[in-house]
Amino acid sequence: MRNVLMLAVLLFVSIQATGSEGFGGIQLLEGYSAKRGSSADAVAWTIAGQTGLRIYFEAGPNEGSWKNPEERNKYSWYREQRIHGYVARYALVKPELKTQWEPDKNRGLPPGNILLVTFLLDGPKSDHTANFSAKIAGSDELADTLMMIATFDPSKGHF
Repeated sequence: MRNVLMLAVLLFVSIQATGSEGFGGIQLLEGYSAKRGSSADAVAWTIAGQTGLRIYFEAGPNEGSWKNPEERNKYSWYREQRIHGYVARYALVKPELKTQWEPDKNRGLPPGNILLVTFLLDGPKSDHTANFSAKIAGSDELADTLMMIATFDPSKGHF
């Protein structure tokens, strides 16, 4: 798992050179597209890959954090990192653990292995956030998801 994370960081530069730009300046890898969705009180997008991977995104002033630092027992791992000046919280839901983040279309995958990422847009106690979730089938999908999310820059807006 750590090798996948290292790969994601090392390949970050290559994404900026080859990817197409989507919402919030996000750089999409080849084979992925972004489509704007609808939500009553938030901005919503879905990034879709040719393999069936779906990355869901919602942002708004009342979204709150999709992952909770106090529930670390539900995660295989949890990390916080400052990206583009914003605190980003990353967590991977443990395998076989069914949570509210389980997508309707799970591609026949067992529960769990859902990557949750929250960007805190107005400080650590604010509910104004940008959230990503993705049901992960393997290390390649985890690497793709991490590489694209790492390029998200809330200051670029357009989301």
